[in-house]
Amino acid sequence: MTNSSDNSKQVNLYFSHLFKYQRIYLALLWLIVFSQPLLSNYFEEKPLLMGGESYYHLSSLGQTNNFNPLVFILNILPQKVHFLVPLIISAGMLCLFYFLAKRFNISEKQTFFIALFYVLTPTFIFSSVTLSSYSLFLVLVLLGTFLLLENHWRKYFCLFPFAAAALFDTFSFILLLLFIAAYLFLLKKEKSFFSAAVMIILLCILIVSVNFLSLPFFLGPFEVQKGIGNLVSDLGGLSGVGFFTLLLAAIGLLIDWKKKSTLVSISLLILFLVTYLFNSHTLFFLSLVIIVLAALGFAKLLDQPWKLSLLQNITLFLLLLGIAFSSVAYLERVSHYAPSKIDTEMLQWIRENTDDEAIILSAPENSYYIHQFAHRQPLFLLDQGYKQQYNLSQQIFTAFYIADLFPLLDKNHVSIIYISEDMKQTLPQDQGFLFLLQNERFKLLHFRGEAEVWSFEEEKQ
Repeated sequence: MTNSSDNSKQVNLYFSHLFKYQRIYLALLWLIVFSQPLLSNYFEEKPLLMGGESYYHLSSLGQTNNFNPLVFILNILPQKVHFLVPLIISAGMLCLFYFLAKRFNISEKQTFFIALFYVLTPTFIFSSVTLSSYSLFLVLVLLGTFLLLENHWRKYFCLFPFAAAALFDTFSFILLLLFIAAYLFLLKKEKSFFSAAVMIILLCILIVSVNFLSLPFFLGPFEVQKGIGNLVSDLGGLSGVGFFTLLLAAIGLLIDWKKKSTLVSISLLILFLVTYLFNSHTLFFLSLVIIVLAALGFAKLLDQPWKLSLLQNITLFLLLLGIAFSSVAYLERVSHYAPSKIDTEMLQWIRENTDDEAIILSAPENSYYIHQFAHRQPLFLLDQGYKQQYNLSQQIFTAFYIADLFPLLDKNHVSIIYISEDMKQTLPQDQGFLFLLQNERFKLLHFRGEAEVWSFEEEKQ
């Protein structure tokens, strides 16, 4: 019994040390986690930025009708430092979170675990190498909240970051309005001129944004939606959260299921789960709620009195180890994510050797890379009518007969086909699309490794 008590005290001593120096340890962990994909890309001579959303924004540079604050930042910065923008956003998010945690009297323990799980969650690891609008949106919300807590006239400055947050998409700004209204009228129960003015001004900005700036309701998606596969990173999702994080989030709900805050958490989970099913890009918000619940759940497990403290220590250690292993596995996987060196070289070849008006057929995931590196029009753009675009891609890449395939290519005026290495590995070789490339209307123009560029001859009238 004495040994068990001593073990518990020793573990608590370790955690107390972590809580006291958490900023130093988390800063080091953040540098390690977020520098790994960048260094991997650099040494493999890949583009430092990943993900379809990054190249969606980069291809929007110079457009006068794009009001996204992230594009505005990219426009005023030199191209050579664009890869630093996600890192700066991520660091700013952590710093602002710590400022606000102190202002809202969140305990050091809860603050540490929320920040720790944030750094180790695939959604936010991926955002460190991606030009993510929702990451910048969250930074603007945190900055606006920080200013909202100021005294006297300085709190009016919160309108600037909140107004900027209105320019991403309608859905995220509606969330912001609900958050501000809940804080001012439910939490603070404030009925002042300031509260009314803030809500009226932001509502006016929302109306202007929707009616005159043609903002989409949802931004994206920029990747093919895979249901639960996108949500759980351990199942191969591009971002999402790990199994152990989901387990801890469930524990966090179960421990405090009688509290009013649990009802709010469940409502948010349902809301973001529904929106995620419509648009997987909103996974960012769903992951954020899961991270907070998981951190609170872990903190509760640490505080719970256990009859066997050794069992408690082993359980907590295994949970942390599971989250850490999931993150390490994700870091290894994300290092191989597109665009690869071969992708960029092949797409640049297309830019230099094909007609400017060519329409390029490739996997939907490659569309934004084609736009950026080949300067050509891809057949698919997932953010422009996702369901229709996805269904068309399925019809083309699952066609078994030329009688099914050729009318689709002719109708959509496809002239160039880019087969990436990923496509070569995932599409069947002995039947379907790759097999049909043997037809005389296709001509191999260029190849490197397993990547290929083909031309498609239009039907002769």
